Amino acid sequence: MASRDYLDSNESVKEFIDRYLAVRELGWVRSHRSNNTGIGKTLEDLLMIHENNLDEADIGDVEIKSQRALTSSKVTLFTKKPTGPDGANNILRDQYGVQNPKHPDLMQMHASMFNYWNQTYKKWGMRLQPNDEEERIYLEIKDLQTDEVEPFTCWYDYDIIRKIITKKMNILAFVSADSRHASDGKEYFRYTECKLFYGGTFERFLALMNDGKIQYDIRIGSYKTPGKSYGKVHDHGSGFRISRGKLPELFVGNITL
Repeated sequence: MASRDYLDSNESVKEFIDRYLAVRELGWVRSHRSNNTGIGKTLEDLLMIHENNLDEADIGDVEIKSQRALTSSKVTLFTKKPTGPDGANNILRDQYGVQNPKHPDLMQMHASMFNYWNQTYKKWGMRLQPNDEEERIYLEIKDLQTDEVEPFTCWYDYDIIRKIITKKMNILAFVSADSRHASDGKEYFRYTECKLFYGGTFERFLALMNDGKIQYDIRIGSYKTPGKSYGKVHDHGSGFRISRGKLPELFVGNITL
């Protein structure tokens, strides 16, 4: 677990700080992508990071997250498909999802889960249920009409989540940016503040989940481009999220650049 002394002596932290300060000096920069993910894509490009979905941090030990300063959106900690069973995403989509309104022959599943029952499609109740004895986080589903829990069992192994947090949440750089749209309709960013969080642990993550402060979002659809992949399951980034204001609770401490 990272400490303040570790933070001060870590070479990848020093490298990140140098790159970030150079980006901050640029002032307003045009977005490199035209959708909501433009803020992260632009920052990654300016920091010379190749876009990836790996379980490793972005620059050495430093994982980087960014948000528009005024957004109320949750911060995505990491994305990961369930440990089990095999084909879990297909089952979630096909058994508990709904038809895609633009492609009625295809199914989709969008839901948010906490450690308490949350309604989905007015039909299902869903919640996260950590089990310390089995060392698993279960995704539980119940039928709202019968109030009976579904026999389908879906889970994340503690060990899988622990390894991701050790690699990606040991040191986290959270960058905020001002945003504006120019007369040409293009979005521009000015990266203004960075907080370096250190010492994220699985135990803190689990405690936050038990307090209802960790949100799990399911974002499963289907490939729509004609061809061999048409209709196959497409995970749009199902993962664990937290509000910006609760982020410090995941870590031992933080500093502001």
